Amino acid sequence: MADTIEMYIDGRWHGAESGARLPVFNPSTGEQCDTVPAGGAADIDRAVVAARRALSGEWAGLKPADRARMLSAAAAGIRARSEDLAALLVEENGKPVAHAPAEVESAARYTEYYAGLADKIAGSALDLGAEIVDFVRREPLGVTAHIIPWNYPLDVFCRSVAPALAAGNSCVVKPSPETARATLAMVAAFEAAGIPVGVLNVVSGDGPTAGAALSAHPDIDGIVFTGSAETGKAVLRAAAENITPVISLELGSKCPSIVFRGPDDLDGPVGEAVGNLLWNCGQSCGQRSRVYVGRDSYDRYVQRLAEGAAGIRVGRADDPGTVMGPLASAAQHEKVLSMIESGRKEGARLVAGGGRPGGAPEGGYFVEPTVFADCRQEMEIVREEIFGPVLAVLPVDDFEEALALANDSPYSLSAAVWTRDLALAHRAIRALDVGHLTINGSDAFGFEVPFGGNRKSGFGREGGPAAILQYTKEKNVWMRG
Repeated sequence: MADTIEMYIDGRWHGAESGARLPVFNPSTGEQCDTVPAGGAADIDRAVVAARRALSGEWAGLKPADRARMLSAAAAGIRARSEDLAALLVEENGKPVAHAPAEVESAARYTEYYAGLADKIAGSALDLGAEIVDFVRREPLGVTAHIIPWNYPLDVFCRSVAPALAAGNSCVVKPSPETARATLAMVAAFEAAGIPVGVLNVVSGDGPTAGAALSAHPDIDGIVFTGSAETGKAVLRAAAENITPVISLELGSKCPSIVFRGPDDLDGPVGEAVGNLLWNCGQSCGQRSRVYVGRDSYDRYVQRLAEGAAGIRVGRADDPGTVMGPLASAAQHEKVLSMIESGRKEGARLVAGGGRPGGAPEGGYFVEPTVFADCRQEMEIVREEIFGPVLAVLPVDDFEEALALANDSPYSLSAAVWTRDLALAHRAIRALDVGHLTINGSDAFGFEVPFGGNRKSGFGREGGPAAILQYTKEKNVWMRG
């Protein structure tokens, strides 16, 4: 791969057809650190044509076990490049140097996991009588489109591209321009693993240009999108024009946490909440950003959470001592500060943070870990996704009230419940309208399990063995004699 970052189309590294490039900024300083090609409709079309052609070439003749070996080699290649990939995430995404390698490993693990499933996609046979043979084949969808967000660019890339390739599809990927360098650098691991020409194509560019062209392309056989609810609606409208299947949409979230533990049993729930603040600077779709706490433990919980937030060390992403880095972009920085101001104006009690951390580098997109207490359900900081290090805490009188308020949202992605009462845990499992629920722990976003939302949070599931089947279509074969 050349020193200048280029796009990867049809087995070659290209600039945009227009020659235009987009700036990349370092969130720790606010300064431009590089550029990436500004791909447009012509580049997307070139990539789709290459992907379509690849489906009838060498790729089509490979056995599932061959695809598995290639993906296993790609996973090893990602790990071999871990130091370089992590450095790019630190520079262009603001992930702390202590955390960035975890995303690289996550990308490798998804690729490795779906390599293991490539030769395990099974059809079925039906008994329709002595003279009839009827069976169902699972075949690749064809060309799949993947629109990747900036918050976990390598992780989200591999959790959809790996199963698509394992199932025999070819892919066209549009990464976010803010994090396209790391994404394109990772593609070199797939190239080195021997993925045939045209099977994997990556076009950098912005959403309104490259992203819109990809979701509206008439020769796409399936779309995967992770991003905002508004952009998700645009993807659905574009797909409808061509009756293109949308494999999965992971959209907005406002995930609740319910805490019904005694005042002396709060280590787990407080630890989870502090982790929600600092990890990726709160820029996670699964962040539990509204917390409902039983009144018996409420004051103690708020006190301990405020102390935990105040103890988070904020700084440049490349400082090994940094626990929480900057927000990923100037636009996100402005949005988060605006939401914090909304919380103040609506009367929430600020118990931690609320501004720019002292000593933070000038120009960087830094925000203090922020906690609001005594919030009300109708407040904007309780109802709308912030996507930053901001938590809203609300007292509740009983568990039924907590369940009702947790479900009172157009979003329906993930939730957490903390209780020692097994009956309450089972009540929550039945009652909470989410796609993902954790009880007494939060380390449950795994490669082996499905993740996805309902309602305004989207549809479809990524992760787990069933996800690979979304990248296949069924063909029934009926034969006499």
